[in-house]
Amino acid sequence: MNTLKLQKLVEKFINYDCEVEYDKNGFFYFPNGVIAITLNDKMEDNATWKKFLKETYNFNLTQENLFSLSILHELGHHYTLDDLPEEEQERDIISETIENDLETSGKNEVSYTSEELQMIYFNSLREKVATDWAVETYRENEKAMRHWNHRFVCALRHCKKKR
Repeated sequence: MNTLKLQKLVEKFINYDCEVEYDKNGFFYFPNGVIAITLNDKMEDNATWKKFLKETYNFNLTQENLFSLSILHELGHHYTLDDLPEEEQERDIISETIENDLETSGKNEVSYTSEELQMIYFNSLREKVATDWAVETYRENEKAMRHWNHRFVCALRHCKKKR
C-alpha cells in the first residue's frame, strides 16, 4: 500500500468530509478543508499528547489508536473552527505565551521545556475544542473505532514496509 492508498482509506474513514494529503512532518488541518496525515506515528514522539489525553480526558492513547485519534483531532478542527472567535482561529498561542512572559518578567529571555510548550499548545482553546470533539466522537463510536484502528495499523505497517 502506498501513501495514496492510505489517503483514500482515510478519506473513506472521514466520510469524504475533507481532502486528505500525505505530509512527512505530521498531522495538520488546513482551513481550506484539507487534512494532512503522516506515517510518523511513534508513541515516543507523542508522549506529551498521551499524558495530556490521560490527564484531561482519562483517554488512553495507544499505538493502535494513535493514528485514528490524530485524524479525528484534525477533523475536529474542520467541524469546530468556525464556531471559535475569529481571533482564536489564527492565534499562535506559543509565541503569545512567550511574549507575555517576557513582558511580565521584564527579562530578555524565558525558557520552557518542550513538554511545557506542548501542554500550553494542547490547552489552547482551538486545540482543546478539536480534541474534545475527537475524544467524544471516538467514545461514541468505540466499536467502529476498533475496526478502523485495526485497518489503519495494517495499512501503516504495509506502507512502512514499502518504504
